[in-house]
Amino acid sequence: MANYLFQEAQRIRRFWIWGITILVIGIVLSSIFLSSGTSLDWGIVFPIGILALVNILLFKMELKTRIDQDSLSFSYFPFIKERKYRFEEIDSMDLIEYNGLLEYGGWGIKWNFDSWSYTTGGKHGILVKTKKKKFLLGTQKPAEAQKAIDQFNEFKSQSNGS
Repeated sequence: MANYLFQEAQRIRRFWIWGITILVIGIVLSSIFLSSGTSLDWGIVFPIGILALVNILLFKMELKTRIDQDSLSFSYFPFIKERKYRFEEIDSMDLIEYNGLLEYGGWGIKWNFDSWSYTTGGKHGILVKTKKKKFLLGTQKPAEAQKAIDQFNEFKSQSNGS
């Protein structure tokens, strides 16, 4: 069995998301300064602080996925610390093409009453099924992910054949 290592780190880097956040910041700042003049009070500091925190959060969010010779692990900073699944715990792993907007209501961390979705964008994902859970990990590297899934399938066929 080959020892292929798949690693991917994804961040939200969509131009339109940053365009919307900059537009919202501009609208909020202009309405605050137009309505209150130039005096600095909590009515100004609080919304600016919230906007800054939201933007820092969007900038820092990162989905990390790793598949090695015997396990899959992922984290979605700052919300989900590393979760690790040994291949023995996983029933199946498949590379799928999906529509994040229609199937999950968007990208990010989502639930569609059937499975969890951990994505940053795009249309490819690794669908993982265990006895208790089903979840989708988005990927921007479908060909490389498929190699890791093939390694998983080889592991499963060898362990079931023994």
